[in-house]
Amino acid sequence: MLISGMQLRHSLTPRFFAGVFNKRKPTKKDLDHYDIVVIGCNLGGVLSRQLDKVSHGKYKIMVVLDQNINQITPIRQIYEQQKTAKTDFLLNAKLSLNMYTAHSDQVGCSTILPEENAIVLRNGRRIGYNQLVVAMGQQVNYDAIKGFEEAWQDFDSPVFTNLDHPSWRSSNHKYTRWHYNFNHGEAYFCIPQFPFSGEVESYNFLLSQRIWEWQTANGRQSPIKKFTIIQPNERFVQYNDAGDSFFKEELKRRNINVEYGLKLVEVNKQYNTATFEDVKTGNRQTRNFNHLYAVAPTKAHEPLVKAGLTTSKGLLDVNIKTLQHNKYKNIFGLGDVNDLPTTNCFWAGFHQLHVVRNNIERNIAGKSLNAEYDGYSKVPIILGQNTLTFLCHKYNNENAWHNLYFSNGGFLAALRYYNWCKNFKKAFIDIYLEKNWGPPYYKLKKSFKLPEGEKDDHGFLSKLLPGKKENHH
Repeated sequence: MLISGMQLRHSLTPRFFAGVFNKRKPTKKDLDHYDIVVIGCNLGGVLSRQLDKVSHGKYKIMVVLDQNINQITPIRQIYEQQKTAKTDFLLNAKLSLNMYTAHSDQVGCSTILPEENAIVLRNGRRIGYNQLVVAMGQQVNYDAIKGFEEAWQDFDSPVFTNLDHPSWRSSNHKYTRWHYNFNHGEAYFCIPQFPFSGEVESYNFLLSQRIWEWQTANGRQSPIKKFTIIQPNERFVQYNDAGDSFFKEELKRRNINVEYGLKLVEVNKQYNTATFEDVKTGNRQTRNFNHLYAVAPTKAHEPLVKAGLTTSKGLLDVNIKTLQHNKYKNIFGLGDVNDLPTTNCFWAGFHQLHVVRNNIERNIAGKSLNAEYDGYSKVPIILGQNTLTFLCHKYNNENAWHNLYFSNGGFLAALRYYNWCKNFKKAFIDIYLEKNWGPPYYKLKKSFKLPEGEKDDHGFLSKLLPGKKENHH
């Protein structure tokens, strides 16, 4: 596991020094029951920090994690450009936990028993809960593409994807070869069928086209080449018309070929061939390739399906506003695992954090849920070697005011790109360490407008000054 100097400084503080300078002790890892159990340690870990901070340590919290690395997908494209280090892209998963939160020591969840308010870990340990948060993300399924993982893992094979292989050493930089090692022939960028993790976030084909255009103009790449996007879906962006139109028009303008209705089902590493299947007829065709990139397909989490917690898409069945499960009222969803009509990405999940935290606390207190998620999503789109815009929208196809601003390039798009490369690798670490939660950075609301007739009996001002009402926003 790679740990940067910044990660190392903070990885020494959790739990090891809890109680040295204060009387509070960390929550024990071996309890049979917890107030709140969180499954997932990316945004789930950040949620556990926020719950602990806002409640002043009121709850016993357990975070269940099954891996020790979080891949920071919003900066994947600049990582592939070598504009950020491997230690900024691969973060220690436990960074998001504070010193008081219990965790499962990388033993994941095998079974969820919603009728019994319990989960079972893969080692057979049973843990009870009052409230459960599912923040598992979407489960990657490279097995859906025969032969893909073997080719992806091989450093010399021209097969790439939007994740680093877990077996790679720190010296392995294959992830940079997609952009910079293509010389001639057929290149394919393959998108999986919806739903999948990385919609828009993993679309690096506009950047590839600009790099290869520059290389051709400077004699570093043969002009005899073809770039094709394999697209099994009718749309590039499911829930935003402006974003979908932007990609289709930009691809046409740049003369990038798109073949709709096909999906990648097999890769042969030995002969560099790819097999594509027609999603309507099932007919298959095999083609030679010189370069191939496939966004990771996903599948439903088996524990969620067996527990009856999913929709027909295999995603968590939650109320799209309160993020509470539609059947089990003490279960909430956070992030990509939720079946929501918006573009799933890191920032969409980030803007769900305070909604879930607030509604869990009110649910514990037996109150109505007053926090609502509006579907806000913000995804970076890398336009070229030094320009960037953002897809920003809400539910019901509503564009945010800054949606696709400066998408035609220019100075401001370059300024956005510079800021993204320079500042955001540290920003994500700071989010895990609760360093930039409040104004003027990323505001996580502590309170929401109360239902009519309800008084706040928990705020500081209401306790200090009876009759005074704490201001909510």
